[in-house]
Amino acid sequence: MRRLIVKLGIVSGDRIHITDKEDVSYLSAVLRMKEGDALLVSDGSGKAWEASVYMISRDAIELRVLSEHPVQEEEKTRVTLYQGLPKGSKMDEIIRKATELGVYGIVPVATARSITGSVNTVPTKLERWRRIAKEASRQSMRLRVPEVSGLMGFEEAAAGLRDSGYDLVLVAYELEKETTLKQALKQAKLSDKRDKPLNIAVFIGPEGGFESAEADRLVSEGAVSVTLGDTILRTETAGPAAVAIVLYEMD
Repeated sequence: MRRLIVKLGIVSGDRIHITDKEDVSYLSAVLRMKEGDALLVSDGSGKAWEASVYMISRDAIELRVLSEHPVQEEEKTRVTLYQGLPKGSKMDEIIRKATELGVYGIVPVATARSITGSVNTVPTKLERWRRIAKEASRQSMRLRVPEVSGLMGFEEAAAGLRDSGYDLVLVAYELEKETTLKQALKQAKLSDKRDKPLNIAVFIGPEGGFESAEADRLVSEGAVSVTLGDTILRTETAGPAAVAIVLYEMD
């Protein structure tokens, strides 16, 4: 069944009134839905509705609610990606791929090796990043859109770890020679009671990775330093790869 993520608050009684131009175009021009066609609609808050197309016009689509469905957790593991801010448009691709792979949330982080020019442009890019996450969720038929947070400074991100509620924090560090990502996940799996979703944070550096002081700072806050393998990955590859590995190993 086709799926659509809509804005909060547009479900009223047994009607869903869609006026967002992008959503109207997606349903009518891309999916070519007609009156009577069924789809599953979510507002990203944990609720979903099976609905049918009641009316289509050029500027709006009205759906009729057939039944309400609780949104099941997509994974037993929630992975939040703390991504060191890269140069240019690389963050676009990181968000797109990580969302397709099942990331729970994405936090851009300004690290020592993040370029000042990239940091300064974040406020103008944030809306686009959130739109990319929504589009990638729709394309991959997810019912939840991962939250893309505003930019965090490195110290703010590190200082918040102890009270964050994460079950495991991982930092990918190219100078780590002993602990592999698989080993760290295996240890977490042994102590996992699985009575609730497992929350894991993954820190990935920008181009050039983390400085040694940054890696040490994260470890001092309880993070586990891990290697992703013998090869050095680009930052736009490392984040999505780590998300995929964590979800595969833990689910």
